[in-house]
Amino acid sequence: MGKLIYAANTSLDGYLEDEDGSFDCSVPDEEVHAFWNEHERGIGTSLYGRRMYENMRVWESDDWLTTGPAVVREYAGIWRDADKVVYSSTLREVPTARMRIERRFDPEAVRQLKETSGPDLSIGGATLGAEAFRHGLGDECGVSPTEWCN
Repeated sequence: MGKLIYAANTSLDGYLEDEDGSFDCSVPDEEVHAFWNEHERGIGTSLYGRRMYENMRVWESDDWLTTGPAVVREYAGIWRDADKVVYSSTLREVPTARMRIERRFDPEAVRQLKETSGPDLSIGGATLGAEAFRHGLGDECGVSPTEWCN
């Protein structure tokens, strides 16, 4: 049975995003990136809300990674190797590999996914994470502080 792990980069002042809704303020340095690479290596399926998924899908393409540090390029491969479930009522197509869309968060379906999964699962996005914990589905929290957002 896989554990459901809520994971997030947070700023030192406790924010996930800046006042404009951008995640750029919590971009990890290479050491923090290496920490997340190790964490994500054990994840078989990532659960995302639409907005978090739209920020994460940048990892699907190598175009922008050619000059990036090795630790960043490594993360792209780890992200691509995991299955993704995106909870969205507005996405109409599946724009990346190993991804499926669910129209609503179904706690029983997530419970079953945990029970049938060998590797752990991650859940990203504050709203979706809170929903999982509200239903008693979250097993762990992993947060990594980076910079100041606000």
